[in-house]
Amino acid sequence: MNLHCIAIPTPFPVGPVNVYLLDSPEPTLVDVGPNTEEAMAALRAGLDAYGHALADIRHLVITHAHPDHYGLAARVVAESGAQVYSHQYNSARLANSQAEAERQRAYYARVLQQANVPLSILAGLEGELSSATRYAQPVTVDVALNDGDVLTLAGSPWEIIHTPGHARGHICLYHRASGDLLSGDHLLRDISSNPILEPPLPGETKRPHSLAQYLHSLRRVAALDVSVAWPGHGAPITDHRQLIAQRMRFHRQRAEEIAAILSEGPRTAFEIATILFSELQGMQVFLAVSEVIGHLDILEEEGRVISKQEEGRLCYALSAAALCRGVQEAD
Repeated sequence: MNLHCIAIPTPFPVGPVNVYLLDSPEPTLVDVGPNTEEAMAALRAGLDAYGHALADIRHLVITHAHPDHYGLAARVVAESGAQVYSHQYNSARLANSQAEAERQRAYYARVLQQANVPLSILAGLEGELSSATRYAQPVTVDVALNDGDVLTLAGSPWEIIHTPGHARGHICLYHRASGDLLSGDHLLRDISSNPILEPPLPGETKRPHSLAQYLHSLRRVAALDVSVAWPGHGAPITDHRQLIAQRMRFHRQRAEEIAAILSEGPRTAFEIATILFSELQGMQVFLAVSEVIGHLDILEEEGRVISKQEEGRLCYALSAAALCRGVQEAD
């Protein structure tokens, strides 16, 4: 199979993003990198190394709607006329309408206030969350994908595996015959994918439980026969089941750490984050609060934690059943 990885620089702490070229008479790109001149130059150079120009690209698949993965999509389409494919949940985010951007900003501001993030931190954080959009231009999804769809790319069938968690509309592409999996940010070898908080879709009343969705997606991928997982960042993965087992243990252990913190008394998500992580700054605050809320969701679903509003803050405490069990275990 003519599958090539092109490393594209990003301005983000995660480092370079992997863009994949499926080489054929109708070349396909899976993800494209952020909208920077450095990234565009690297993409052109990477394609040239395999005998292609940007204008040759016929298909563009976006694994999820984060700027380091789709930022250059509009410029690629403008130069090549490529068709854009992504999960249906990504359409509004990729179109980057002003109304959608405002809706998300308002939601995150409310969640962070409820988490008890201090106003001095909140002001700068809102600016950082908004500024990330400068690394992406709006692009229209031509073909909205769903779980189980099959795309013929480079002459071969690739199955769409919807893997929400890191992002609501995240997809992996699975080539069953070879066992190749384009795993995006769902499965990364050297860092744990952060299940990021997302607002409910228009018409929904409750936000998705990102970590619960992520763990479910991990179990689905563990059931696949994967020879190599090609991730959105870092090196290929040849032991996906072992890695998934590690990720599952990590999240179980982190949930237990949070339960232990709550055994000392009620806390907000930000208070828990400051205990778990030291020297949080900028976007680290948002990512840490996202992770903590994800584990609190799991503990609530298990009946071990309850939450309640107190003066505009959302406080978490161990449930009566969990406290009782703790006393029994101590005895």
